[in-house]
Amino acid sequence: MNRPLGDTRAALPSTDEDRRAAPVDLHTHTTVSDGRLDPEDLIAAAAEAGLQVLVITDHSSVTWSPSLVSQAAALGVLLPFPGMELSTVYRGERYHVLVYGPGCLNPDFAAFAERPNRVKNERIGRALDLLRNDCPGVPGLPSVLRGELPDGSCLHPHKRLLSRTDTCRVLAPVLKLGVEDTRDLLSAALREVDQRDPRSRNPENTYLPTPQVIEFATQVGCLPVLAHPLWRLAREDEDRSVLERDLRAFRQLGLRAAEVASYHHHRAGTDPGLLALLSEIGLERSGGSDFHGNGKSWLGRYGLTSAEFDRLAALVPEAGGEREPSKARA
Repeated sequence: MNRPLGDTRAALPSTDEDRRAAPVDLHTHTTVSDGRLDPEDLIAAAAEAGLQVLVITDHSSVTWSPSLVSQAAALGVLLPFPGMELSTVYRGERYHVLVYGPGCLNPDFAAFAERPNRVKNERIGRALDLLRNDCPGVPGLPSVLRGELPDGSCLHPHKRLLSRTDTCRVLAPVLKLGVEDTRDLLSAALREVDQRDPRSRNPENTYLPTPQVIEFATQVGCLPVLAHPLWRLAREDEDRSVLERDLRAFRQLGLRAAEVASYHHHRAGTDPGLLALLSEIGLERSGGSDFHGNGKSWLGRYGLTSAEFDRLAALVPEAGGEREPSKARA
């Protein structure tokens, strides 16, 4: 899917400081998963920040609709295609894969992608069941997921992924406790859940297999992109041979691009070694802020220039661009 921006803004230099407000942000989150802004407010914030292109990549959930596209267009922001961020695991290593394109709307792929959210939410649901033994008024998982408060209001009616913070905001008024005391109770209940069923925290049970994600995404018409590749390294100078091995394997499976900078990385801004490796392997450069609204990043940070986006967008399949499974490998 090629949606060129043209030369509406001069291409930004590659220096980290000058890329602080790039016009394209391909990695953002809303209250549908673990972001702080609802989709409409995120779009408004993107327009205020001067973004031209925004992709919402909620965890294992598609936040994209004709109405959101229209709202964004009215504010001068393009929502070019649906996106998701999927938590995956490969040979014990955890990777986050961004998927872009109409294939995100494929029902089979959406059901496959939803598993990490379901497993994480069910873990919190079991903790709620334990808390209910001492406090019968503790609400069930569906009510907490919607953010239902005692006054009848809902904090996040469309949420698909619960965090401890989300859960505590709902439980605190029910338990008549402060948020920190509520968090302590919830944390103790989660520890008991994990003791009873260690699989609840096992990445192999919680996350999706990286190769299967890449192949399935490619098959249904998505562009798979690796998010913040260096996020699991403890030090900037840590050995990267495992990452290089896995990136080469993922490229053979159909991975087409990777982010070159992230606030999750030790080095602020673009990592030269990673950039050189991607060029050698044949992966395009991608970028985005990983914005959550929590102050750790800002819209446009580590994003793309117009020209960089045009190159990446040309790789996104058009609607109906599903491929046969045997052709899923690039």
